[in-house]
Amino acid sequence: MVRDTIFICHATPEDNDFVRWLGARLTGHGYKIWADMFGLKGGTPFWNTIEDALREHACKVIYVASKVSVDPKRQGVRNELSVADAVKKALKDPAFIIPVRLDDVAFSDFPILVHQLNALDFSNGWGRRLIELLDTLETANVPRTDHDQTAEFERWRQDAVKTAALVTNEAEPVLASLSPINALPAQVRYLRHNANAAAIDLALRESGIPFAPFYQLLITFAGLDEINAALPPPMVAELRVQTSLESFLSGQVADVTTPGRADASNIATALLRQHIERHLAQRGLKVLQQRGANAFYFPDGLVPNNKVPYMAASGRRTNKNVVGRSRRNKVYWHLAMKVSVVLGPPAFVRFKPYVAFSDDGQTAITDPKRTSPIRRRFCKNWWNQHWRQLQEAFAVWLAEGQTEHNIVLDGSQRLVLSGRLLQLTAERHIVGDLQFQDEAEEPDEPDEDDDDFVIDAVDGGEDD
Repeated sequence: MVRDTIFICHATPEDNDFVRWLGARLTGHGYKIWADMFGLKGGTPFWNTIEDALREHACKVIYVASKVSVDPKRQGVRNELSVADAVKKALKDPAFIIPVRLDDVAFSDFPILVHQLNALDFSNGWGRRLIELLDTLETANVPRTDHDQTAEFERWRQDAVKTAALVTNEAEPVLASLSPINALPAQVRYLRHNANAAAIDLALRESGIPFAPFYQLLITFAGLDEINAALPPPMVAELRVQTSLESFLSGQVADVTTPGRADASNIATALLRQHIERHLAQRGLKVLQQRGANAFYFPDGLVPNNKVPYMAASGRRTNKNVVGRSRRNKVYWHLAMKVSVVLGPPAFVRFKPYVAFSDDGQTAITDPKRTSPIRRRFCKNWWNQHWRQLQEAFAVWLAEGQTEHNIVLDGSQRLVLSGRLLQLTAERHIVGDLQFQDEAEEPDEPDEDDDDFVIDAVDGGEDD
């Protein structure tokens, strides 16, 4: 059984126009799509039932939430969601169902099976929200087909043309939220030492040098001289083995006890993340310690006027505030980033946007009971487009406007990041969609008494 298909759950026929559009777009991006309208689409005519499609082939379910589909009388939609929820539990995939809000249906009216899931809001424009959906699918490693999709695409295109949505074979750019890694460090070092593991661990953690203890050894990308400079006498480390990153990740290194492949990947990922976080601190960002991943935020005054100027992917020169003052909440807000690394291939860094708050513009408030209500109100109308623009501005700031950015790991090794976010190219284009939106002004703060459901855009909402 192969799970390689995205199942679209929707109200037929009321929401078919949107599903035609979405199915054509996702097929054009290489995904296999199934939807219950106008026959079986997405290259899967052998499926006889919706239940078979859900139980046996679906890797993700996109639920199109609309005023029609949320109606409790739409038993077909409810049945599909029920099966999808059962599959979600069997697969142990909490993100198996992806709700998509099509119109101004209230979030409180969502079926209970999806009521607590983060929704992507297409109600204010289809094209501008597609980027977030593509990013969600890519982050979840949803497979793309490796065979010719022309026939499948033509089926979707013909239905899309009926709704005056013209699909062409022109390429189009789509901006992702990932920072590509252009070059990884070449070498991994195994060091031995003359002290007990606890003492070595304490001394090096205070220094901030990234390392991983492994039995009586240390694994690191850092240089031996830097390690020894951080160790108080009589502690000393010496090189045991130096190997290529490729050999290390394979779990096969001669003449030394080495982690298996899975552990080696986790160690390398953690070390690179620590090096990046260390670099962010050296660039002047401050750390807000949290469970899981720490957030690194811009303090007031780090950049001139607290604005980062940059050339957006749309080709327009603009700027973004990274620190501001909320008059209603009587606090400073600070753009922050959480770091995660994927070795791939392809290898990339995800800088996940977050918002910290402070009373003085410098020291972040750490009490989640205080910051969570502020974040709900303040970030409520920061839609996906705004978060992506903040990521663009951050990437340019980090690279200081250059096409690449070098993060020094030791005297000879570098981690090289692209100076811009990853730009993907789709093979087909739907005329009238906007992949690179014009940069809007800074969003207004929401009303204090507006308690509607909060949409977390790229984890920009509540995350304490």
